Amino acid sequence: MDIEEEIRSLQLDSEEDNGVVKPDEAMPEVENESKMEEDPREEIHTQSDQSVVVEHKGKAKEIPEPEEEHDEIELDRKRHLNVVFIGHVDAGKSTTGGQILFLSGQVDDRTIQKYEKEAKDKSRESWYMAYIMDTNEEEREKGKTVEVGRAHFETETSRFTILDAPGHKSYVPNMISGASQADVGVLVISARKGEFETGYERGGQTREHVQLAKTLGVSKLLVVVNKMDDPTVNWSKERYDEIGSKMVPFLKASGYNVKKDVQFLPISGLIGLNIKTRLDKSVCSWWDGPCLFEVLDSIELPLRDPKGSFRMPIIDRFKDMGTVVMGKVESGSVREGDSLVVMPNKVPVKAVALYIDDDRVKRAGPGENLRVRISGIEDEDILSGFVLSSVVGGVRGGGFELGTSSDIGNQSITKE
Repeated sequence: MDIEEEIRSLQLDSEEDNGVVKPDEAMPEVENESKMEEDPREEIHTQSDQSVVVEHKGKAKEIPEPEEEHDEIELDRKRHLNVVFIGHVDAGKSTTGGQILFLSGQVDDRTIQKYEKEAKDKSRESWYMAYIMDTNEEEREKGKTVEVGRAHFETETSRFTILDAPGHKSYVPNMISGASQADVGVLVISARKGEFETGYERGGQTREHVQLAKTLGVSKLLVVVNKMDDPTVNWSKERYDEIGSKMVPFLKASGYNVKKDVQFLPISGLIGLNIKTRLDKSVCSWWDGPCLFEVLDSIELPLRDPKGSFRMPIIDRFKDMGTVVMGKVESGSVREGDSLVVMPNKVPVKAVALYIDDDRVKRAGPGENLRVRISGIEDEDILSGFVLSSVVGGVRGGGFELGTSSDIGNQSITKE
């Protein structure tokens, strides 16, 4: 018997040396230590609510958030800015906008030749670049922008939406619509003799547009002195300085910090000088500054929080396989399928589809021009100025008076 007991004890010792432990004799401390040393094992606990939680021994508990994974959306795309072109009628806003699109490759040579012929047939040879932005026949016949033109272009670092605002005083409400969506304003001034004075004098749209832009939250302003190639100007530094000396005091009086938020530069919108590339010294010997594209790329704006509460003021709505609302995302992000609320009526809706420009996306962040197809509301129940908001932490409706949709937008949205 003594021999058998001795053999059994030797077997137990050898099993322990080889790491073999009987399940009923295993000690928790040994198990924990071996699991810390080996690869983490997954232990699945079934909770009372039938949910399954996966824990990793030896690591902090981590539950990945699927919404933060690589998305199909363009949050990692180039930054996006809305740029509104403002100024007195005939200052060259549409021509400059058209030239920008041509130089950035958005319009081909064949289209330009077609517009040149069309403008020549109407005895308006210098208007052909404006036809890129002014698309309807009324605008082309009169040579005046009526609706806010919209177009897109890109540089190496940024994406831009051009908002071509009308300059005639009869269409100021349309100009306000464009400026209210803008991050940056481009004030186009004609350097031609007599034209700057007409726009700047009392009753001219140069003054009114500056004041409206500041009121509507356009904090950054580029003052482009256009038509510097005109025979009455011929890239004259004296004329450029004269316009600057009159504009600076007015801009200060309108609330702009001229040193920080305003920049002047000379251009020629018709022939495309100092827009994409810098001026050649043979054309203008005194200008050493950047071109328009460089200035637009260098503009710094306050960052908006993509994880904040979603807010999008509605500028328009229409019917297209359901109710579609348009606007610029001022704060937060939205995903396809999100539950939202239309304020101030507090109507719960669902985001069925999202579109940036003409592309359908899964998610959109702040600063984007967005079209959202929503369910749960009819288009006739929505007014311009209503706000599409996240359900939690969104816009509070207590301070609104129904029936004044423009006030709703102004009270509820602050540019962050």
